[in-house]
Amino acid sequence: MPILPAEPDCHPPDLWDDHPPQNGNGEAVWWCLHTKPRQEKSVARELRKQNVAYYLPQVWKEGRTPRGRTIRSIIPLFAGYMFLRGDRDDRLAAQRGDRLVAVLDVVDQESLERDLRQIHQMLSSGLPVQEEPAAPVGALVRITTGPLQGMTGKVIRRGQRDQFVALVRFLGRGAAVELQDWQVEMVA
Repeated sequence: MPILPAEPDCHPPDLWDDHPPQNGNGEAVWWCLHTKPRQEKSVARELRKQNVAYYLPQVWKEGRTPRGRTIRSIIPLFAGYMFLRGDRDDRLAAQRGDRLVAVLDVVDQESLERDLRQIHQMLSSGLPVQEEPAAPVGALVRITTGPLQGMTGKVIRRGQRDQFVALVRFLGRGAAVELQDWQVEMVA
């Protein structure tokens, strides 16, 4: 099977110039596209065909086949997410392909654009980049969903997994459960 060329991480190529182009008839804003699993690049291809501006940050991943051969692939930095810059018509165009779970409104446009520019600069630097969880190790968090909703504790790392720790400070001991980023919010 032939290896496909890497998908462009943004469209148009000058998306990150000082004044990004406006799309359609309305004012261009950022939207966060939550894609179905492994559909990010397909959505990007469709948006590029329709000349809709998008940003799909991607990184190199190196792995091995069962026989030990090294393979390299390009994967989305944020699995299941990409960003569209356009008007409501562009948003509707993205939804037509049945590849999205949801389109998320971005309340703070300036903050998102600043963050995306930083991610783009990091990826363009040539340095190795990897996804970092929203709640870093040591952060105080509150669980927002599930049977432990409302509990407050710290994030720790044991092995390859982040865990939530509820402490009994008097004893200097605690209990830990595995943690998913979507389950918590940072506590101020």
